[in-house]
Amino acid sequence: MTIKNRFLTSYIGGIVIASVSILAILCIVFYVTTGTVPTPKTWYQTFTKQRSLSPEEELAYVELRNIAKTNPDKLLEKGTATDIQKMEKKSLGVVIRHDESILYYSKGLVEKSLVVHFPVFDTNNIETKGTIDNAGRMYRYIKFDFYYSDLSKGSILVLKKENNLLEFFTKWGITISIVIILVSISAMLLLNQLLHRTIIKPLENLGQFMSELRGENLQSKTPALPANTAREVQQLTANFESMRTTLLASIQEQQNLESNRKELVASISHDLKTPITSIIGYIEGLLEGIADTPAKQEKYLQTIHSKSIALNRLIEELFLYSKLDAEAVPFYFKRIQLEKFLVHMSEEFQLDNRDVQIQISVREDIYASIDRMQMNRAINNLFENSLKFKKTDEPLCITLEVTANADMLEIHVMDNGQGIAESQLPYVFDHFYRGEAARTFTTGGSGLGLAIVKQIVEKHQGHVEIQSKLQYGTKVTIILARA
Repeated sequence: MTIKNRFLTSYIGGIVIASVSILAILCIVFYVTTGTVPTPKTWYQTFTKQRSLSPEEELAYVELRNIAKTNPDKLLEKGTATDIQKMEKKSLGVVIRHDESILYYSKGLVEKSLVVHFPVFDTNNIETKGTIDNAGRMYRYIKFDFYYSDLSKGSILVLKKENNLLEFFTKWGITISIVIILVSISAMLLLNQLLHRTIIKPLENLGQFMSELRGENLQSKTPALPANTAREVQQLTANFESMRTTLLASIQEQQNLESNRKELVASISHDLKTPITSIIGYIEGLLEGIADTPAKQEKYLQTIHSKSIALNRLIEELFLYSKLDAEAVPFYFKRIQLEKFLVHMSEEFQLDNRDVQIQISVREDIYASIDRMQMNRAINNLFENSLKFKKTDEPLCITLEVTANADMLEIHVMDNGQGIAESQLPYVFDHFYRGEAARTFTTGGSGLGLAIVKQIVEKHQGHVEIQSKLQYGTKVTIILARA
């Protein structure tokens, strides 16, 4: 069942249940109060029985009762009819009974119905008020029972016709029912139209949009909602739009990852093939006797050795890069004093590179929460990069400078090397990027050094920036939170 039909069923069911409940409560209250099963007729009789007499009814009743008490036989005389007709002009009805026969009844009353429905004779006149049915019309009456001079039973009824419920519904019931039905249908159609505009239609549009959402269609935005759309539908649409945006970003990220994977595989193939091809060539030269002197053989073996070391380093860096990318490298953060950390790391680097000058400028009160081993690897990669691209006509000088404010700190690693072309700066942190037209092992680099630096810094919730100019050196800035 559709939501629209469910709403419609709920409306109709709610109206029926409410009506039946109210009717049942009224019936129970009536039954408890009167002890009889309620019907429209008994309801009306109970209501009219409690009503007071009008002045006209009171006066007519008193006159006829006085006659019945003082001279009941006078009611059998024809002259009494004249007095009764005066009462009838006041919209009253009069009935006189003698034993079981109707002696007199006003115009408009039906004699047979009077005989059938006439109230029971009561000598004590305890029940003097009530309602009588005369040919389908209800009359309110007041009754007085008495005995004629021959001890035969007599009764007088003073009747008042009213626009009672039964007559009202008999005359206007169909019209009122039709009007109520039309009003109810109109109200339901109006509510249904409102629901269709604010709930059903937006949901249908959203459902159609979802069914058409395929691949490139993810770029399409969720259809706009009418102004008075239900809050829940607005929330659903907003959630779906958020899901679409997230899914689109996920697909784009997946496409980027796939593109990176293909590029990485191609780069690995290239960078592995080059040294392996070179190693195979020198080995074949040895096997075929091309190196026919000890000096040549020594040179070939030295070349094979250096290529093997470079190949092994490439594999190690590739393995590290892959583990960092897969978040498989554990990080253990500690609050350390940057001055001691940078001094110790610089001294270690200078043990193998004594011709490199390193200057350090950092205050003693600057601390950072870092993984000592991984950050050491990152900064050491920057040192190695500076060493690879130093100028040939002057010694390499590296400057370490730390600046800090209340929340953040910056580690600046500056050198006086060859520098990097401005056009290449956006790509230097990409894996396997070397900034050379033909990527070779001329500089001995793998193209992963700066990519590893970027990953390590990002794992520290920081980021890295680079500034450089050809022949004026390079400046790399590592930005971290202060501890």
